[in-house]
Amino acid sequence: CSAWHWMEERMKFITEYDLRARFNEQPFTDYIIEKNTRLTPGARQFLSDRRITLLEDGAEACEAADSKKDSLAIAKLLSDVEVLEAEFLVITSQIIETDIEIAGQMSKAGHEFGRIKTLLTDGAADLNISFEGCTGMDKDHFGKDLGNCFDITDFYIQSPNGKIIVQMNALRAKIRAMRISAAEALSADREEKRQEAVTEAVNQIINKLSQLICMAAGVKTCRRT
Repeated sequence: CSAWHWMEERMKFITEYDLRARFNEQPFTDYIIEKNTRLTPGARQFLSDRRITLLEDGAEACEAADSKKDSLAIAKLLSDVEVLEAEFLVITSQIIETDIEIAGQMSKAGHEFGRIKTLLTDGAADLNISFEGCTGMDKDHFGKDLGNCFDITDFYIQSPNGKIIVQMNALRAKIRAMRISAAEALSADREEKRQEAVTEAVNQIINKLSQLICMAAGVKTCRRT
């Protein structure tokens, strides 16, 4: 727990002066007040003015603070997922002008983020992403981190689908960053099974995107080294 823990049991009343001195020494966002300890009206106003959360009852307060922190991490994660959903839609709208097949598959892959949001909030969801095996991916490994089929270099910018390839590559990188954030948030929440499920689901979307990048680049044979 990161909140300031007032340890002087003998003190029955904590004044604004006490809080101000402690705050100037080390700013805090949560303040834990133990049993048999009271705040003066001025002290409560000091906390209110700075939007400092007042928690009570020692260990239980620490648990409440940690729970609040975990909830904020999940909320931020859900927000990141919504941003990725929006970017999928934007790129799909651009691809549809040049390649309807890739656009359709991009649209389906983007819809799978809805199931990831369900995993994050409810802890249960079935990812039903369409997948056809290729020389670099098979069904048994589709939910694992398989890396990129090939590096996206300046060469591809000049290709017919160069703009699309670069955009999809950037989106893939953002999804990987979200996967790390998800692992950190769920690890702190001690949700190992949910963490594994989310990681596998995100890997499937990343791998599907890698396949679509290959399609856009006209790659017929896997270039994995």
